[in-house]
Formats: sequence, structure tokens, C-alpha cells
Amino acid sequence: MSHIHHECELERYIVSQLAASGWLVGKSSDYDQARALYPEDIMGWLQDSQPDALDKLKRLHGTAAETSILDRLVKVLDSKDGGTINVLRRGFQMAGGGTIAMSQALPEDERNETVIKKYKANRLRVVPQLRYSLDKADEIDLAFFINGIPVATVELKTDFTQSVEAAMRQYRLDRSPKNEKTGRQEPLLTVKRGAVVHFAMSDSDIRMATKLAGESTFFLPFNKGNNGAQGNPPGENGDYPVSYFWKQVLQPDNWLRIFHRFVLLEKREAEDANGHTYFKETMIFPRYHQWDSVTKIIDAVRVEGAGQPYLIQHSAGSGKTNTISWVAHELIRVRQPNGEPSFHSVIVVTDRTVLDKQLQDAIAQIEHQTGVVRAIDRESSSLPKSQQLAQAMLAGTPIIVCTLQTFPYAQKLILSEQNLRQRRFAIIVDEAHSSTGGSTADDLRYVLTGQSEEEWEKLTKEERLSVWQSSRQRPNNASYFAFTATPKHSTISLFGRPLDPAQPVSITNPPAPFHLYTMQQAIEEKFILDVMANYTSYQVALKLSSDFTNDARVDEKTAKRAVAKWLSLHPTNVGQKVTLIIEHYRKNVMHLLAGQAKAMVVTSSRASAVKYQLELERYCRKMGYDQIKSMVAFSGDVSNKDVEDDHFDKSHAFNETNMNPGLHGRDMRKVFDRTEYKVMIVANKFQTGFDQPKLVAMYVDKKISGVEAVQTLSRLNRTYPGKDKTFIIDFVNDPEEILKAFQTFYRDVKMADIQRFDIVYDLKQRLDNTMLYDKAEIDAFGEAIVDSAVTHQKLYALTQPATDRYNSKMTALNTAIDKWDKAWHKAKAHNDTTAMKNAEAQRSELTKQRDELMIFSESLTKFVRSYEYIAQLIDFGDPQLEAFASYARLLRKRLIGLPPEQVDLAGLQLTHYRIIHQGSLPPSGVTETDGLYGITDNGLRDARDRAKKFLSELIAQLNTALGKEISDTDKVAFAVHVSEKIRNDAVVMAQIKNNSREQAMKANLPSAAIQAIVGAMTTHQNLATTLLQDAHKRQLFTDVIYELLAQDSAAELIEVVRGNYVP
Repeated sequence: MSHIHHECELERYIVSQLAASGWLVGKSSDYDQARALYPEDIMGWLQDSQPDALDKLKRLHGTAAETSILDRLVKVLDSKDGGTINVLRRGFQMAGGGTIAMSQALPEDERNETVIKKYKANRLRVVPQLRYSLDKADEIDLAFFINGIPVATVELKTDFTQSVEAAMRQYRLDRSPKNEKTGRQEPLLTVKRGAVVHFAMSDSDIRMATKLAGESTFFLPFNKGNNGAQGNPPGENGDYPVSYFWKQVLQPDNWLRIFHRFVLLEKREAEDANGHTYFKETMIFPRYHQWDSVTKIIDAVRVEGAGQPYLIQHSAGSGKTNTISWVAHELIRVRQPNGEPSFHSVIVVTDRTVLDKQLQDAIAQIEHQTGVVRAIDRESSSLPKSQQLAQAMLAGTPIIVCTLQTFPYAQKLILSEQNLRQRRFAIIVDEAHSSTGGSTADDLRYVLTGQSEEEWEKLTKEERLSVWQSSRQRPNNASYFAFTATPKHSTISLFGRPLDPAQPVSITNPPAPFHLYTMQQAIEEKFILDVMANYTSYQVALKLSSDFTNDARVDEKTAKRAVAKWLSLHPTNVGQKVTLIIEHYRKNVMHLLAGQAKAMVVTSSRASAVKYQLELERYCRKMGYDQIKSMVAFSGDVSNKDVEDDHFDKSHAFNETNMNPGLHGRDMRKVFDRTEYKVMIVANKFQTGFDQPKLVAMYVDKKISGVEAVQTLSRLNRTYPGKDKTFIIDFVNDPEEILKAFQTFYRDVKMADIQRFDIVYDLKQRLDNTMLYDKAEIDAFGEAIVDSAVTHQKLYALTQPATDRYNSKMTALNTAIDKWDKAWHKAKAHNDTTAMKNAEAQRSELTKQRDELMIFSESLTKFVRSYEYIAQLIDFGDPQLEAFASYARLLRKRLIGLPPEQVDLAGLQLTHYRIIHQGSLPPSGVTETDGLYGITDNGLRDARDRAKKFLSELIAQLNTALGKEISDTDKVAFAVHVSEKIRNDAVVMAQIKNNSREQAMKANLPSAAIQAIVGAMTTHQNLATTLLQDAHKRQLFTDVIYELLAQDSAAELIEVVRGNYVP
């Protein structure tokens, strides 16, 4: 039978394709197994590229010249500071020959004929069936060399006989870097020293590994993706699905560029399971989607020049940091045909400090020089950030790393420099979904397109406003490269490109990403984990009692917020959740990753984060869980007036420093990586851009949705050796809403509509109709705002008339509403229903009038936000809009709001509480989801009454909503019943009063508690039976009883129950 279906035919085909594209084809017999080199190409390269140096070495060493050169090369390759990549990029030094280059990168300036000639001397060779070892006769299907140095190997399989899994198995079992019998290293297979990357390939699938480590060898996909999913599409014109490998990746220019510009040796500080610190080295070879995106970006820049947008939608956890590093480095090297740089500076806008360090390390390896990257921060310089940024831009620093908020401070310094307008900038925006609008983004555009003072003075008021308005659009001297996993509608509108660039944007020709790597493909390729696979939701069921001495009639909205905050910080609520979190973590997570698995608790507020940290520490201390150490992350100080923890004075302020004494000023990200820290509690921190691959579990006690949900939960998706699953416990969110959010970004994001620009005029019309300002005031403000000599006093005076009109109306309405509210109470006291109805009708009407004012205030904010965003998409050609936007921004800050209403919750008690398991969700899959919508809120809502209700009514409603599944076994008050029984025992009370907790717990209290529980069987049978049957729960319950008795007041139950009892 013919062997046409065997892998040897695939091998022959690949070799023939490479030969046709300029590759040399070698023989295994010409390979030096001991040195792992192809001598013919080394000597040929030196002869063609550096003949003078070679002649010197031949005169010095005579007939032994080749042996001397090869031996010296091997010594450098084997050295600590050598290795394949370093030698290819920097060459090696040899006495008598100086520095010997071992390859030449393609110069960006095509006019350099000398370098071009040297570049053409590069020798790329493929050797089929390479017998690589001195100790065994095994052959590797394909080996690739650059100037005689091996850089890659391939094991081939064909789907007719075996899959790519067989090729990976062959690498794991038969391609050990060290011969088991002789103990001798196989230099070709040794990391750093030998081939940089090893490909396992079939007709349809490619995987790669940069380190061979037996059965632990880790392979990553090197596939294009197939319509957003894993794998590869069918080959063009009947070719193989993997034909892109030899047609694109192995194309000589591309292949050489990969080894000169992409491959990196990443060094990271790590810690083993025993807490010992070491530095881990990882060879980074680009994934296909990374290489493809960088290559396509650079190719487009060469054609398009400056002034274009590029939206790169790559899944969270897909290596965006490395991709950004490669893009930044490539952009500073791109040259125009005349030799001028395409961009004078690359500005990387990010809030991730890790990106600065990674860029510096990458550039140092690729360029072998410092000073290419400058970070604008307080650590690198004592100068203000504005001066640092101005200096960097004016000096033409190649890569500048800063935050978006830094730009406004440098505006005045940079605008005075004429030559900046002749320079071109590439702006890379990290996490672009959060950087698409607002005044700081506008200031960036002003910086890049602004006028000098001399030019400014020559312009009329309308011309100046027009300049400001036009500058909101993308400047011609700056290209934007926006990276995000979760683009919003505005992100796609600003940075996306229409499917047909020749036609205007429309619903049938919507803007789309320049490059896409989907969450679906990343999950299917096992590059990231599917965090929805183990998502579990819980629901809190509870009941409240309201023994209010003054059952006040309060604003319903304000009261609901107050009760919600009271519940979120309630000791029982937090304590019960802490118990569930810690016990779940101990049972399901703690043992994973050799004891290094970590968890994150996401809280709804800074006060909540503080409360969680305090309760978690107390619970772990009480239970003896000394090995569970936590840290808490939040900004600023939090007063104990908000936290209301009895162990601290009301004036005490909590902050990261005093709540994390073990940090000693160290970077929280780095310290959390250490073995002793297991749990991180966060409040609006570390929910984006935080890469901690040992994070296995997340406990969510915060309402999240859309982009925030995907970004937050995706902190779990990073892979780590031995990490094959994650856990999410969600206490508050609707599982279907969370799943819907992930499905939105599972593939390419669809736009359900195109942003309507006229919404800006709709909003302005609504504002104009209020008659709270007039056109002359806006005109005067517009005249002043563009005057370089304008003062704060002038702007304040110009916004005063509208401020007075609004604030006086608001004050009068508040007074009138309060008057009729008192009239209602008076009528109620006299049981006058007619007067009550009249008072309520008057109050309701006045409240609607007040809401009209509130709509005006809200609409000012909406107008500014909408205008600042939409003006980036279209040049309105209406300078009056620009004047009004500036006016609205300042006026809004001066308007008073509703008077704060204090809701007295004294007398509110939590009587029943239970956490109910709701269930799990299936893994996120491809379903039809709604697309993203643009801004649709035009401020045209109707004014509403702010309803008032008695607190007792609100509590009854809450009990109806949250207490459906509550039963007698959930009564917190049972502890009061038992404690009051024991309080009559004088001996027990004396022991508690005169001894430490530990001594008292060893005395009569436990037995007295059992007797009291038995005595309660008639009234609390289910709960009492549970406690009598479960010693552990009984011990926890006894702890609660001790707290009640020690404080000598059962009424303090709500304040001291810390979640230590789980019925």
C-alpha cells in the first residue's frame, strides 16, 4: 500500500515549500551532535558577513581555525550570560577576531546598503530527520537553524495516523534534555542553550513549548483560531490548515524578526511551597495571536502613517502585557522611506506599574541599552510629574510610560513648544475600556494639537472655541493603539474601524476591532480557565424586627439605602459570610497548588472591606487557623464611625498601613505572592489589571455587572502548574446577569446600534427650556473661557446668576416640602384624613417640582459626559456647544442638592438570618446575546415624587422580600433565650466575671449551656436538636453565649454575634 498518507509526505512537502522560499536544506550527517551546531553555516555566515574577522582568525589559528571558532562559540552558548538568543542578537567575543556577530536583523532604514547586504547573508536552514544525540539514534522530524545555530525543532504527525497529542507525548517521553543512561546533556534540547522553541504539529493543529521537562513539559497552542474558536480554518486553495506556519511564520523576514525582536527571557521572583524565594526564568516565544497582531499593526503603520486608530480586543489573561511591550518596541523602530521615524515617541498610558518594569526588561534584552523607556512617577524623579512628562516628550524619549491623569498637568508646559506639533506620537492605551472619554482624554488631545500663545492671541473667540472643539478629535500626528478584553460601545466607536473603510459607519457597517483574540478561543485552548465553570450563587434570607420608639415617616429611597448599609455592615451578616468563606476555602481551596492557592474577597465599600478583615482575623484566631493570613486593600482612611466596630474608638481611622502591619511598606502585589498570605480583601482595588496566577477562589459581596463583572471575575482565569479549576462564591448578584455579561465578551462584541450624535442637542434643548440661564450668560462665559488672562473670580461671577436662580428655587422648595410634611403629621395626630390628603398632595406636587430641578442638575452632568465623548467622533462645527460644555461643567459643581436626611435606625434588630445555596451555572458558552448600546439617555425622564413611608412599613416590605425561606431554626434570638437561662446561675456568672475567657470556657459554662439547650427543646426543637448532635456547632454557639454573658446584656446580641454559629 502507498505511504502517501504518512507523515513523511507532510514533512517532504514542508521542506519543499521552505526551499522554494529561500531556506537551505541540510543533512543530518552534516550536523555536529556534540556541539549542537551546523558548522557549514557558521563558517559560511562568517565568510559572507565578516570576511576580515574570519581571515584574522585563520591567520591566528591556521588549520585549527574552524575548531577554535566552534569551541569558543559553544563555550559562550553554554555560559550563564550566553545562550542562543543572546548570541544571535549580540554575537560573541573571540581573541583575535573581536566581536563576532552571529546574525543580522533587518534594518528599518532601507537606505543602509551595508547592513542590508549583511542581512541578506543570513542563512536559514531546515534539516529533516535530524539525529541529534551521541547516545541514541532518535531523530527529530525537522530542525531549524539560523547561521548554524539551532533555534527550533518540530515533531510532525498526520491526522491520518496520529494526532498532535502523539507529538506532544513524544516530546515529553522521548526528548529529554538529559540522557537518562549517560547523564549527559542534550545541548539541542537544553533550555537557553539549545533550540528556543519546540513545535508539536499535525496537519491541522500546532502546539509549542519553550522548555522540555519530561512529563511536566507545558505546551501552548500556536493556532490561528477558527472563527473565534480554537483550532485553524481550512487551508486556502486546498492547502493544509497549518500552512500559515511555513507561509507566514517561517517566511525568512518574519522568522528572523521573531528571534531578534520577540523572544524574551522573563525573570520573576517566586516562592516555593516552603516559603523559599527564588528567581524563575521562562523563555517567552510569542503566541500566534500575539505575533499576528504585532505584525499586522506594524504593517498597517508602514502604509497608513500617523493619525489612525487600532483597537485590539484580546481576552483577559491572554498576554496583553507582553503584546503591548512588543508593539511599543516595534513602533519606535518603524521608519518612513526618508529614514525619519514614523513616531518620535511612544506613550504607554497605563495604571499598571508592572508594565513599566516589563517594558524596561524587554527593551534591555532586545536593544541591549538603557534609557529607551522612561516612567513618569514619583519614584524615578523628585520632579513633579508634569515636568517629567514635558521633559520626556521634548527630549524625544522613545517610550514614555504614564497614567492618563498625568497629561493635564503638563499641558501648559508643552503647548509653549512649537516643535511638538511637528512630531508624531503613538499612544498605547492599556485597559482602553476605562479610558475613552472625559476631560483628561481631552487634555491629551489639547497637548498634541494646541496653539502657541502668540497664535492664540490672533484668533477670534469663535475660532478659539472651534480649535478647542476640533482638538477633541483624534489628531493627525498621533495614532492610538487601544488594548482591552472588554470594549464598551464607546471604546469600539472611538478606536474601532468600519468593516468597509470606504463607507461611513452605519448599523450595517459598524466599527470593529483591528485584531481579535476571543475569550472562547483562549478558554478552549486552555490558555486561560473558564471561571464560570464553578460559579455558585448564594442568597441571604433574613428577617428584621422594628421596635422603633419613633416610627418616623422618611424618604423611601434614603431609608432603603440606610437599611442596606446597616445590613451590609451588620456583624451577623459579615460574620456568617466570613465563616462560609473560610470554611469553604479550607475545605476546597487551601490544599491546592501545593498549599499556595489564594483567594480574593470582593466587597462593596471601604467600610465593608475593613469589617471583613476584622471579622476574618477574629474568626481565624478563634478557630486556631494561624496558617490563614489575610491582607486588605482600599484607598485612604476609613473612620470607625462608618465601620462601627466595638473594639475601636469612634474616632479611630483604618487604613492599609495599620490594617496590614506585615507589609512594612512593601508592594502589596509582591507580598501577596508569598506563601503565608492566603486571602486578599479588596474594595475597588485589584479588580482589573491584577495578575496573580495562584488566585483560585473569589468570594463576591458586591453588586457587579457588565464590564466590571467580567474584569473582576477574570482575575481568576490565569493558569498555573496544577491549577485546573477555580471557585466563585457570589452572595449578591443574579447568576443569569453574570453569565450574560460573560457571553457578551465571549466572542467578538456586537454593536446593537450606532451612536446617535444629536443626543447632545436633545440634552441641551431640555436644559435650555428650564430658563435657569440665558444665552447672553453663555456668550459671556465663552468669551472669557478662551481668554488666556481669565481669572477664577471672573468665571465664578459668570456662573453666579444661574447658581442663584437654581439654589434659591431649591431652598424655597425644600422649605415648602418640609412645611407640608409637618402639616401631614399634624393632621394625622388629629385624625383629619381630609387634611392629610391635602397635605400629601401639596407635598407630592412640590416634590415633583424639586425633582425637575434635580433633573436639570443631572442633565448638566449628562450633557458634559455625552458631549466630551461624542465630540471625539464628529466635528460638530458649533463653537457654542464648546462654550456651553465648559459652562455646564463648572455650573454643576455649584448647585446644591437635597438636604441630607438622617434615618434613625435605633430599635432595628436582625432576628433571623440564613445563607441559602442557590446553585451553579453551566460553563459560559456561545449563545445569542444582545449587542452593546450607545448613550441613549437624553435626560427626558418625567419628574417623580419622592415617596415617604414609615420605617416600619419599609421593614415589613423587606421581610416579605427577603424572609420567604426563613424558619424558626434561623432565629438569632435563640441565643438570647439560652443566655438568659444561664444568667440565673450565680456560679457560672462568677466564673465568667473573675476569670479569663479560656478559664471560664473550661469551667461550668459548657455544661450549663447543654442544660439550657435541653430545656429549650419544647420551644426550639429543631435548633436545639442540631446543637446537641453537633459538638462543633455547639462549641461555636457556646462562644456566642459567653460574649453575651460577659457583656452582661443580652440586648447587645446584634453587636457581638460575629457569625460564629452556623445552624
